[in-house]
Amino acid sequence: MPAVTVNDLQREINAGCAGGAYYLYGADNFSVTRTFKELRRSLVEDEEPLNLHSFEGKNISIDEVIEACESLPVFAEKLVVTVCDLDLDVNKVPAPKLKPLLDEIAALPDTTVLIFYSATTDICGGKLKPTAANAKLVNAVEKHGKTVRFDVPTGAKAAKMIEERCSRNGSAIRRDAADLLMRRVKGDMVLAMNEADKLSAYSKNITAGDVELLTPENDDTKAYELSDAIASGNTDKALSVYHKLAEARTETVYLLYIVTGSILDIYRARLALDSRKSVDDVVADFGYAKNLKFRVTNAFRSASRTTASHMAYCLEVLMNADLDIKSGRGDPSAVLENAMIRITAGRK
Repeated sequence: MPAVTVNDLQREINAGCAGGAYYLYGADNFSVTRTFKELRRSLVEDEEPLNLHSFEGKNISIDEVIEACESLPVFAEKLVVTVCDLDLDVNKVPAPKLKPLLDEIAALPDTTVLIFYSATTDICGGKLKPTAANAKLVNAVEKHGKTVRFDVPTGAKAAKMIEERCSRNGSAIRRDAADLLMRRVKGDMVLAMNEADKLSAYSKNITAGDVELLTPENDDTKAYELSDAIASGNTDKALSVYHKLAEARTETVYLLYIVTGSILDIYRARLALDSRKSVDDVVADFGYAKNLKFRVTNAFRSASRTTASHMAYCLEVLMNADLDIKSGRGDPSAVLENAMIRITAGRK
């Protein structure tokens, strides 16, 4: 069977007709785990240990998984076997040992539902597709069952998930606050939901100010805010954010690196907009890891307020600053601050 979409799986769960083998994976570990729990609950209750066999961790026994699959359900129609975080790049299962599991998937008893899912691991190794080792298992499930990939949500979809979480907590969150929260957690939905819970306990009407006050801020987030201010020509904000980074004693070379990376994202996005290309085009063409798609989405938002020539000028200034620092021409902090003043002084 071909890979199915998240919505296809959700409809199957709602209809109560799940069966066979499944593999749930992707960069959005939050949605993988949430959907897995829904799928499992639709098949077996937690109070039915005789019909639920769970395996997890680095020391999963393939033989025990196969033995569980061959068991019969007790006073029930289905037996459920779940396998969490079986990363074959880590587990190093040799081909002769893996083959019986692949054969079991191909001939899975009608009374058994086998669910593989990645709760904390990335079986794709940061890429768009599973690694060569993991692909053997994923392809076997896809051929005889169903696979579902969960990509990190961006834009309106991510904001909606955060809004729904806050709503269930009895709070409301503004769209700009939800967007800011996603930037602060760098697209990690598990962290986003944890922070949403914390924010809901603090306020019933969550604003961007609340997010700034209560959520942790990292250098990458500040670098994006700095680059966004540069792109929009907001000199005061750009210098303010830069000075916060400098005051935090962030290493100059690292600071230059993350700022250059953010400016490069916006430059690529601006060129893409000029060429009528999409976020997905940029992600594919420049090899962004799937969990970094949110960076490209943010860059597109910033790129709408700048020009390609301005971004090219910024990159040129930063490149020269990099050369000056590495060749020892001047104090690194002074060199970088001078570069910041030049690129925030106005559009070029």
